[in-house]
Amino acid sequence: MNYNNVRGPRVVGLNVASSLSEYIMRIQELGAVEGADGALLISPEVMPVIHALHQVLSGGTVELNVTHRGNPDIYNELNRRVEQVGQEANAINKAAGFYLTATI
Repeated sequence: MNYNNVRGPRVVGLNVASSLSEYIMRIQELGAVEGADGALLISPEVMPVIHALHQVLSGGTVELNVTHRGNPDIYNELNRRVEQVGQEANAINKAAGFYLTATI
C-alpha cells in the first residue's frame, strides 16, 4: 500500500452523530465484516452491494434483486437506524450552523 505517512496508516478523528456510530457497530455485529482484529475484511455477501454502490456513485446504474428476504425485524430496525442517523445529523448540523457531523 502507498501511504503519505512513512510510518503507515493513521487514525483520524471524525465527528459523527451517535446514531451513526451505533449503526456502524450494529452492522458489524450482524456480519458486515469478518475476521480477527488486524485482519478484518468486508463480508463476501456484502461486497457486491458495496461494488454496486460504487457504480452508482461513479455515475453508473445498477439493478438489485433480493433473492431471499432476511429477518423483517432486523430489516426494519436497520431502516429505522438509517432514518435516525439522517435526522440526528441534520439536527446537529442545523444547531451548529455548519456541517459538523458526517452522515450516511
